[in-house]
Amino acid sequence: MMRWRWLALPLILSGCDTIDPAILGDTDKLLQALYMLAFLALVLFGVGRSTSFGKTVKYLAIWFALLIALIYAYSFRDDLNTAYLRIKGELLPTVPQSEGDGTVTLRRNIDGHFATRVMVNGDPVTFLLDTGASSVVLPLEVATNLGYTPSDLSFIVQVGTANGVAVAAPIRIDRMEVGDIALRNVEALVLERGRLSQPLLGMSFLNRLSGFDVSGNTLTLRR
Repeated sequence: MMRWRWLALPLILSGCDTIDPAILGDTDKLLQALYMLAFLALVLFGVGRSTSFGKTVKYLAIWFALLIALIYAYSFRDDLNTAYLRIKGELLPTVPQSEGDGTVTLRRNIDGHFATRVMVNGDPVTFLLDTGASSVVLPLEVATNLGYTPSDLSFIVQVGTANGVAVAAPIRIDRMEVGDIALRNVEALVLERGRLSQPLLGMSFLNRLSGFDVSGNTLTLRR
C-alpha cells in the first residue's frame, strides 16, 4: 500500500502544476482547484492506507461530510461575508468597511461618535467625523507628522472652536482615502498647537461625496 501511495504522489504534483496562478482572483475556479486537491489527498492518504474496510469507509464518510459542509458554506458566501463585515465593524469601528461599489460603512464608537481611519497621502490617520466642521481640520502635531513643515503653514484664518477662537493655516491635501473612496486636492485647515486633540473629517471632504447618511449605529458614505 505504501508503494501505491508513492505512485499516486505524481498525480498530486501534476495536479498542482495545472493550477494557473490567475485563478487566485477567481473564487469559483479557486474552489474547483481546492476540490481537486482535496480529492487527490483523499485518494493518497485515505483509501491508500493499510486499514480495514470499515475504517476506510469511515474516512470516506468524514471527507464527504467536510466536502458537503464546504459546499454548503460556499452557497451562503454572500451572507457570511455580510456577517463578517458586521462583526469586523463592531470589533474595529474605525476601520472603514468597503462594499465594493463605492459605498463605505462605519460603525458608531462606544462613545457615540463616528471615527474612521483615513489614508492621507499614503499615511494612516484616525479622524472624527464632524458635520459641524466646515473643513477637514488637522492638529498641528498631526500635520507635522504628515510632512507639513512650519514654512508650509501660514496661520491667517480665524476659526471658532469649543475652546474659543483660534487661528489656522489653510492647506490642500493631495489625496485622502476612506476605504475605496478616494478624493484629491482636499481643502483643509491646520489648527495651531494645543487647540485640537483629534483630526476632524469635515464638510470639505463630505460635501464632495454623492451622499452620506446615518441609520442607527451605521454611517454610510457614497462616492
